[in-house]
Amino acid sequence: MAERSGLAWNRWPLRCDPLDRVSRNFRFYELTASELGERRGIANGFETVEQVRAAVHLCRSVLQPLRNEFGSFSPNSVFRSQALERALKGKPASWTSASQHCLGQACDVEIPGLATLKLARWAAQNLPYDQIICECYDPAQGANAGWVHISLRPPGGAANRRELLSYVRDAGSGKFIYVAGLQPTATA
Repeated sequence: MAERSGLAWNRWPLRCDPLDRVSRNFRFYELTASELGERRGIANGFETVEQVRAAVHLCRSVLQPLRNEFGSFSPNSVFRSQALERALKGKPASWTSASQHCLGQACDVEIPGLATLKLARWAAQNLPYDQIICECYDPAQGANAGWVHISLRPPGGAANRRELLSYVRDAGSGKFIYVAGLQPTATA
């Protein structure tokens, strides 16, 4: 185990000890942890140094400030391998995901006791981001329904879009749809 929390995000190596510190409160293994992967025996390790560095940048710029503000939590998901992404979405082996999770550029977060929509709005006001998506939030299920997807592109690449979306159930079709803004329903 090494103390790497002071190492610049763009200097991180591909392989690290799972207990290496990425930031003050996060360890390397938290960037690849996956209950689904563990249950199904799907490897979820970083494949490229670019993925590692993007995830470290995301952790320091998004996850650590969230922990500073709201206290201890573990992200639902940060990096996902293509195999894990296919399993999660029920896709065939030939399918390739364009998800920013597969690039190490996205995390899904829930914070116990904090309303999902409030978390999304706080993140939009206080964090750098590419996209913030309030996902599967349903006020009928309670204030903590769903989760918040936050992506952040690392410096030196494409600019962050600063896009706010909600993935909510459409009252007419009953299906989940993307709508602009952070809102509790498709008709808000």
